[in-house]
Amino acid sequence: MTEKGVNVIMDLLNKAFEESKSETVDLVVEHELPGVTPEMIDWWWPHIYMANTLWHPTEHIAFRYEELPSKSGQGGPTKVAVIVEKVSEYPASELRLRIEEDQSSFPIPTTYDHVNMSTILGSGDKPIGWIHHDYIAESYGTKMRSTFRFPAKTPKQFLEAMRKHNIGEMGQFPKFLPELYKQHAG
Repeated sequence: MTEKGVNVIMDLLNKAFEESKSETVDLVVEHELPGVTPEMIDWWWPHIYMANTLWHPTEHIAFRYEELPSKSGQGGPTKVAVIVEKVSEYPASELRLRIEEDQSSFPIPTTYDHVNMSTILGSGDKPIGWIHHDYIAESYGTKMRSTFRFPAKTPKQFLEAMRKHNIGEMGQFPKFLPELYKQHAG
């Protein structure tokens, strides 16, 4: 699913991780989502597989879940989202995101009432980045903050491409999520 078997985005992030020596940079994008409630977004995360391409019709290509076995007897298997997507001008790449439940150990603090967290897994399923969406109800719908914590040496061109990609994703929510939610949950 990637261009000629090359995973450009993950190669870029793995290289930045190695060069960054544990230093990070945050990309923060604020969103206003009219007509979308936090409950709709809460419902969306575990049901994303139903319509991932609606979330970004030109850049989302494929989505599936897999489970990693438990390590050292620390509970059950870990859920991983395996996503093939483009990020603006960057070609389609396969990304692996570990779904996180424990806010207390997540490196990005939560400000709002609702949250979705995942860890970007690099080579050998080593954490190399984090994605944090937190959001709250407003009179018009939902206010959301998307925070991406990348290795400090991530190229600025990729950070800007990710900003554009994220704005594109969240801009789709008002177009499809209220109706999808009504059909399946309401």
